[in-house]
Amino acid sequence: MFTSGKPCENSLNASLVCKINFDGVFFMGILRTMLAIAIVVFHTHKIFGLRMTGGQVSVQTFYILSGFYMALILNEKYTGKGSYKLFMTNRLLRIYPVYWVVLALALILSLVGYYGFNQPYYLARYINYSGSLSVFSLVYFVIENLVIFGQDILLFLCIGPDGHLYFHKFPSLQPQTGFNYLLVPQAWSVSLELMFYAIAPFIVRRHWKWQLLFVVMSLGLRVCITKCFSLSHDPWTYRFFPVELAFFISGSLAYRLYKLIENRPFPNWLAYVLLGICLSFIVMYNGFVQEMEVKKWLFYGLIIVSIPFIFKVFKNNKADRAIGEFSFSLYIGHHLVVMVFHGIFFSHPKYMPYYGYSTLIASLGLSLLLNKILVQPLNRKRERRMLI
Repeated sequence: MFTSGKPCENSLNASLVCKINFDGVFFMGILRTMLAIAIVVFHTHKIFGLRMTGGQVSVQTFYILSGFYMALILNEKYTGKGSYKLFMTNRLLRIYPVYWVVLALALILSLVGYYGFNQPYYLARYINYSGSLSVFSLVYFVIENLVIFGQDILLFLCIGPDGHLYFHKFPSLQPQTGFNYLLVPQAWSVSLELMFYAIAPFIVRRHWKWQLLFVVMSLGLRVCITKCFSLSHDPWTYRFFPVELAFFISGSLAYRLYKLIENRPFPNWLAYVLLGICLSFIVMYNGFVQEMEVKKWLFYGLIIVSIPFIFKVFKNNKADRAIGEFSFSLYIGHHLVVMVFHGIFFSHPKYMPYYGYSTLIASLGLSLLLNKILVQPLNRKRERRMLI
């Protein structure tokens, strides 16, 4: 068992302490779930007249939170011999079963839609262009849909007249990209998460000066590809791992700040105020009158500074953890609901104002179901593995 760098004693009380500590890593649930809701709204229609933070800002904020989380558990729980293997397998156990269930649901939805309603949904590209795809391209798409790792690369690959894949600097200007063949399209960001997990143990345990250097290098690369190579567009500024790495490591630096204040007296109201400001920023993001780039980076700075104080107060809050349990299931499963509801509401424009609300409620219902049937049993299994 790995916790706080010390093996648990073989006693009931020690095991209970270890379990509570492990549960405590599900932190700042309200913040994470609100970001997931913002992504649902981005993919559908505004709710209460608000668009919230949208896709890019929400996803990059998730990277910051992920960096903090990885630094926390790698420095305090996954230590000692065999810790890397346990860390990676627990991460994969957290992600893949839920992803594969959603992938299976996407395939079933597409097959039922195709044979029952002439609406193939996620299989539309495969059906419409099956004759123009090379065998290699088809096999590659199937593998990527199964393994997740590397799905972000498909954003940079286009399909040529011969059916083979080729790299293009401006993939969005091409008629077909590999990304169009993903059955769970939002999982490209999970691919970046997996890449960070693979290298996180070798970064987040280093001195903060080294981590700051990595952040500067990543941001420097972002400026370079933007200014020197004119790659100031999606996917280069949003889904290219080397320039997104700065967000992950910034979260790790926020963990270093947390360790500085962990045992120092701070009033709890400060965390509540910071959380309120962060949530207000997420909800009313587009309402703040500010230049888009400036507003975006100000928000990231706010998140980085706020995380240590929010975590200090909310790390053992059961209600917050329960809310946070929805975030991943909501993110990975919501596109199924979006796909079904899209045709319904666009066919009846008069009901469009209800598109966002309906999709969000149905997505939360799906998330609740996934959590009950799959996530909670898996979490118990991961907890038991920590106690071995």
